Amino acid sequence: MTEKNDAYSCDTRGMKLPDGVFPPMQGYTHEDLISAAAARAEAVLTKDGMDPTLIRESLLAMANYLKPAFETQNVEYQISTWYQKPYADPADRGRSVADMAETFGALAVRATTESLRGSALLDKDWDFIREYISNAGDGVHDLIAGLERPDATPDV
Repeated sequence: MTEKNDAYSCDTRGMKLPDGVFPPMQGYTHEDLISAAAARAEAVLTKDGMDPTLIRESLLAMANYLKPAFETQNVEYQISTWYQKPYADPADRGRSVADMAETFGALAVRATTESLRGSALLDKDWDFIREYISNAGDGVHDLIAGLERPDATPDV
């Protein structure tokens, strides 16, 4: 079940999960989280009038850092499990979702920061870089935090 990098295997077809662990929910997989980060980061790049090739390269680099960061932490399983597990106090689910949003948003910030190594984006000013990085993290944060919206009904 565990690979050399301690990442939980993401292939659940036919795999029995440990008791209390839920498979990833539709809309909250690693790919969905990466898309949320990329959409917000792309908006920053586009607003700045960035070259489309640099935008693609930057978003690809970001995804190449986000995916292993999320896999190492089993983020899609954690979101699903902590959201779907039974809580004695319904407010505990809200606190759990808020904690996950903060934790995994921060993870996205760190991975996005690492993705900038050697990037032409580093030629930009620090306000731009900070906006790019924080928007990627905010995209992940807001997607997860959205689980607590009254109209949110994830497919489980």
